[in-house]
Amino acid sequence: MRQSLSGMVVGAWLLADTAFLQAAEPSDAAVELAPLLITSPRSSARWLSTPAAVTVVDAGTVPGEQNLALDALLARVPGVFSLNRYNLAQGLRPSIRGFGARGSFGVRGIRVLVDGVPLTMPDGQTELDGLDLGLIERMEVLRGPASVLYGNAAGGVLAIETREPPALPMMQLDVSAAGLGYQRTRGEIGGSEGNVGGLLAFNSTRLDGYREHSRAHTNSLTGKLRWYAPTGRLRLNLNAIDNRAEDPGGLTAAEVDADRKQAAPNNLRFDADEYIRQQRLGLVWDGYADGSDEYQLRSYVGHREFGNQLGFTQGGQTTFDRYYSGIGGQYSHHRELAGLPHKITTGFDLEAQRDDRRRYDNLLGERGQLRQQQDESALSQGLFIEDQIDLGEQWQATLGLRYDQVRLAVDDFYLADSRDDSGSRSLEDWNYSAGLSYRITAQQSLYARLATSFETPTVNELANPQGSGFNAALQPAQAFSRELGIKGEWPSLRYAVALYRIELEEELVAFSLPAQPGRNFYRNAGKSRRDGLELSLDWQLADAWRWSMAYAYNRYHFIDYQTAADDFSGQRVPGIPRQNLFSELAYEHQGAYVRLGVTAQARVYANDANTQSIPGHALVSLRLGKHLQLGEQRLEPYLGIDNLLGRRYFDNLRLNDGNARYFEPGPERTLYVGVRMVF
Repeated sequence: MRQSLSGMVVGAWLLADTAFLQAAEPSDAAVELAPLLITSPRSSARWLSTPAAVTVVDAGTVPGEQNLALDALLARVPGVFSLNRYNLAQGLRPSIRGFGARGSFGVRGIRVLVDGVPLTMPDGQTELDGLDLGLIERMEVLRGPASVLYGNAAGGVLAIETREPPALPMMQLDVSAAGLGYQRTRGEIGGSEGNVGGLLAFNSTRLDGYREHSRAHTNSLTGKLRWYAPTGRLRLNLNAIDNRAEDPGGLTAAEVDADRKQAAPNNLRFDADEYIRQQRLGLVWDGYADGSDEYQLRSYVGHREFGNQLGFTQGGQTTFDRYYSGIGGQYSHHRELAGLPHKITTGFDLEAQRDDRRRYDNLLGERGQLRQQQDESALSQGLFIEDQIDLGEQWQATLGLRYDQVRLAVDDFYLADSRDDSGSRSLEDWNYSAGLSYRITAQQSLYARLATSFETPTVNELANPQGSGFNAALQPAQAFSRELGIKGEWPSLRYAVALYRIELEEELVAFSLPAQPGRNFYRNAGKSRRDGLELSLDWQLADAWRWSMAYAYNRYHFIDYQTAADDFSGQRVPGIPRQNLFSELAYEHQGAYVRLGVTAQARVYANDANTQSIPGHALVSLRLGKHLQLGEQRLEPYLGIDNLLGRRYFDNLRLNDGNARYFEPGPERTLYVGVRMVF
């Protein structure tokens, strides 16, 4: 409770600061905020008139970040909650309005695109480990069901845009170091000649970690090639990674009290870790057609090699080779129908993946007997249409419809048990979206939105707790969302308020078995409901001062959820706090910048029964830096302090852990320094 109150105190302190600074600075010196344009590759419109909750994050407004994970940018978006910044073996776990909270690792329930190409796999799973955070320039976050344009796993969308090749030759070097054994070296080179441009970036990060058995080493290489023509633009993206990370595992409450930095005993005994090697190639053509029509064709192909060791013997080692690919496209046509301007967008997606998965015994870190061998595949197909209609000077409507079919199959090649667990499942659904926006004044608008979505289990989540093959009882989740909102945009101020209700059937819930710690299985909760309120504010107080704020309040609970042993109806959905707040005051003048921020959250439950939880807390961060011009070179030394007040908190929760190992403590005060050089 003390930590929860500290969050409110820090937030109130920042609010008081902003009011004082507004009075201290002349208002006519304020820098104007440019009107936001939503440029997501499947739909473009002005932010103010878009009947949906969309937040745009410009990475240029948050200098001096460590870029260890994407959470620093996502914290600015109301309704987005992230766990697990420091355990790189599990990866960042963001959620949007609760979608994605169930995942034990990586991203679930959220569609992620990078430069127009899906990073999300055909079965709905996303890994952010191949993303070079130093390249990110802009991110659009669409909150709530968005299946009409994006398909399966679209409880929300992250559309990430990375840096384009520069017009002039450029070379950049970024070196930083910090506590917890953190070291990062990042290099980038690029330029253009005529109508061709290119960029090559390399990033290497090492981290010893806060807890025992937390070492990680990640390497990524990103290449971009652009060709500009009178009729369009061709974009070629290449990414390769080679990562390895140890997993300290979750702790019980007693182990946390004894030593917050220790690893789970079995994770040490069995040398729990993972390695990833991946290569990915994407090709996109953005074309210009007659009049103001436009279209896009995209394709991608990739290979992922994965292996991990978990903290138990039988089947405790997993490897898979994954090949995946996809093609898609859409065409946007402008025309007048019944005397009204329409923008009609039609498109398709076709994606496939195939995994050669094997499980072996883990003999204290050595590979033992083969326990499972099967090929797993996913084929996803989707067709969609959306119509944006200008009903007048003040009214705009958006209508959409999409059909999806996802086929999941497993071919069992493990013959030692004399049983064939091969099988397949075909899941399909129609989803719709309808939005209406009303311009109250030139600076403010109201909107309402109805939308549905569906989400299939990923191939990994269909794992059978009883052995090989698929869990035949697991069903896809379906959501129906209603939302009301109001937005405002002035030269120095931008705000948004959203109120929503999401009703779900067959929500996917994670659980684990005591005999297989670290491995999750999934089941359905019959009915659940999510009610929420989201507020955001971006205020240019004066020429040098800016205040940003994001706040979310929610009530997520199960309505009808029973297992063979328990009845969880009426309980809170675990993994999401009832309240969370981000607030930051930033000063920038003559190349120098200072940013003071706070993130605060309320209590978070760790299990469906709501008998275990972590208390609320508030974490304060500080960023300092200076842009220097030395002849033709630019230099930026920077310094950051995370958890400035040294609070004890938890970086991650392992939901519904079968051995009550829910808790992963986060580090206390950490400091990092770096320098970025541009030639």
